[in-house]
Amino acid sequence: MAVTKRSVSLDDTVAEAVERAADEDGVSFSAWLSAAAERELRQREGLQGVEEWEADAGPLSPEERVAGEALLDRLLGVRRQARSA
Repeated sequence: MAVTKRSVSLDDTVAEAVERAADEDGVSFSAWLSAAAERELRQREGLQGVEEWEADAGPLSPEERVAGEALLDRLLGVRRQARSA
């Protein structure tokens, strides 16, 4: 895999939290940031897909959103915090 080296600036508290998280996960600071950026990009793509679908089919109902969140939780095998509406 090709790697592009960049210089980034982070708030001190964010940098310290990333350092701790990377240490806990047993990866480098850069690897942790890269994985976090990948997750964010996948989430953005997913949200854009939903927006495109809703533009054609109409907005999801609250029930459809709850069902989708439950399915996503099962597929990802993660417990997510309840979201405020």
